[in-house]
Amino acid sequence: MARNFALVKSIAEFQGLRPEEIMRELYNGFQELTAEQMSSEQVSAWHGALPHLQKAFALLPDRVLVVLEYTLPMSNERIDVVLLGCSPEGKAQAVVLELKGWRKVYYLNNSLDLDNDLVLADDEVRQHPELQVLNYVGKLNYSHSAADRFAFVGCTWLYNLPPRELTFRRVDAFWQGQAEEFGQYLRNHLAGPVKEEDAKAFLEGYYMQTPRLLEAIRKNFDALRQGAIDALSVSGFGPSEEQVKLLNEVQKAVESGERVCYLVQGQPGSGKSYLAVLMLLRSLKNVGQFHSQNNVAVLGYRNNRLINTLRKVFRECSPGLDIVLKFYSTGRGKNGLAEGDPQSPHFCLAIYDEAQRMTEKNIRVAMQRADVTVFFYDEAQILNAEEEGWTENFKKIAEELEIDLRERTLSGIYRVQGGAAYHGFVETVLTDPSQAKLPEGLNYDFRVFTDIREMLETLRQKANQSRSKVALVAAFTESPGDREKPLEKSLKNRRIGCPLYSGFNHYKDTGLDIYWLMDEKEQYPAFWYGGQSNDLTHCASIYGCQGFEADYVGVVWGRDFCFRNAQWELGENCEDNIGRPSLKQLFSQARNGDRKARVLALRLLINRYRIFLTRGIHGTYVYCEDEATARFLREIASSKGGRSL
Repeated sequence: MARNFALVKSIAEFQGLRPEEIMRELYNGFQELTAEQMSSEQVSAWHGALPHLQKAFALLPDRVLVVLEYTLPMSNERIDVVLLGCSPEGKAQAVVLELKGWRKVYYLNNSLDLDNDLVLADDEVRQHPELQVLNYVGKLNYSHSAADRFAFVGCTWLYNLPPRELTFRRVDAFWQGQAEEFGQYLRNHLAGPVKEEDAKAFLEGYYMQTPRLLEAIRKNFDALRQGAIDALSVSGFGPSEEQVKLLNEVQKAVESGERVCYLVQGQPGSGKSYLAVLMLLRSLKNVGQFHSQNNVAVLGYRNNRLINTLRKVFRECSPGLDIVLKFYSTGRGKNGLAEGDPQSPHFCLAIYDEAQRMTEKNIRVAMQRADVTVFFYDEAQILNAEEEGWTENFKKIAEELEIDLRERTLSGIYRVQGGAAYHGFVETVLTDPSQAKLPEGLNYDFRVFTDIREMLETLRQKANQSRSKVALVAAFTESPGDREKPLEKSLKNRRIGCPLYSGFNHYKDTGLDIYWLMDEKEQYPAFWYGGQSNDLTHCASIYGCQGFEADYVGVVWGRDFCFRNAQWELGENCEDNIGRPSLKQLFSQARNGDRKARVLALRLLINRYRIFLTRGIHGTYVYCEDEATARFLREIASSKGGRSL
């Protein structure tokens, strides 16, 4: 079994070593744990922390265990320190410690509001340590195989900060100069050594959903359900008849212990993401009544923007509850839900959203991860050449594995107010443009603007006057994106403004300065869930809007997909270098006469613009950077009641 920690010592051993000796063992153990070298920042942090720890640990019994850099099972999160011992009553106890060597810290909004989960620490935006500790303790309680053996206690030590620089309500915190007080606190919780069998169970622990998770789901179900709907679906829409039928069918399969795979296809707006979350919650809530095994249900995504936003919703209901949301593919081939050993861990139910983005290898592992597997997918939303979630691939692999495959289709349209009529219009525009016209009586606000400033002003009016949620999305053109901070200072991140990375002077003299969203953990949840999309200072690419929606969405139609000679053609610019081959590479191959590359690139672009044009619940506003494409779309928008501005 792979180790979960970088270093473990008894207090006697730990106190008997010099800090540099501990550092040497910790460095080597970290490399064995992660297959990576510790960064210079991590080395510096541990060098600063170790003398403080040895001072505080002086009061602890010799046989209490010190565990450094402990990795939560089936997670990439590592806890700085876990101390294993027993309480004064003789029960196994684990103290979870988050260390902070910060020298200055401020609330971002200059208040002591604990709802503010971000702080500015040593000039970097960081998560409030209280939330970190609560999440660690929650995940240990909810998903660690030794959870029933231990009581978990969370605390933090900000050893370079004077007292009360931050406010803590639910976690005990200690400060600069409080080594003795902290040591006494630890001694009060850890009065003696941990039993050998308990220590072994923790150190060799694995991911397992415990009965405490089911209790938390039951306790928080209503709030959690409401939060998930707010994040992923139209406010006020309960499950439809066809959705309820599918929920019941899957639930019965789980209850009966069948080995079956559901292949659920649905176009944009059919409620796939909403239904996936509802299916997860329902299974976790009820499965304890008819199943004895602990690994109940799990939901997998590839979209890191979507999963980080959804995790935020779950964490707000109960810290640690987001452990049931997993990446199905990490890109490293072994840590995702659809990677590595397909039988360990094994679940009653595994749900995969956006399964069209899977490779054949992902599909094969995913089908074996659970007794009942549910794939939600849409071939029309495949974004890159390497994605292989086609219907024929699911069928082929299920047949090879001798798994019963049941195909289902979500026929309803629930996101977009215009319903099937608007979706049909979008499909005609993209696949048969000569026949495109707005349907009569369409209950949907579709407009094409000649001035992007007017489109932005219209979105602002919607946000201010009707309290609508608005958002801006843009074609992956002109700027490739850059993760180096500060994000707003990089030319590669400016998408609308002047100058642009591509040299395109389209926005000269507009005064606009709009950037890509780049930070999946902070920017995207704040944008889609926290309301910052209404600021219209940032825009999402195709990878950052799939699975999300707003009341009104402004689409910047780029120079990648252009209307020429009465048909769609590859345009002059594409900066999307994601995938093998990437869309940018397909553009290059097509220009060199590769007809297959041209056909594939056009197919992927149609999928992308279908997604762009179906993010808006009540309306979609379009601005084109290519004039010929703009003329064509303005002509369509002027037909049968559409608006061209």
